[in-house]
Amino acid sequence: MSYIKFVLTLCLLVGTNAIAEDKEINHLLEKVSQTSSSKEKQELLEELKHKLAIENKKTQAEADAIIKAKKKIPSSSYNDPK
Repeated sequence: MSYIKFVLTLCLLVGTNAIAEDKEINHLLEKVSQTSSSKEKQELLEELKHKLAIENKKTQAEADAIIKAKKKIPSSSYNDPK
């Protein structure tokens, strides 16, 4: 039961964090589309690439943690021999 709570809590935290990061990324995308100078667009695109790479690494690490936690959950219930 504690593993299920752990996994659910982790998913909730990941989801909340992903929404917050998504807003920041969307804001950068909006800036890129509104910018007229190519130099400024290039700088914003580089910043966007950097933030997306960071977000991808975080998401991959969290997914690995969820997979490891799921492997620890027994696949069948334990029957105590009497």
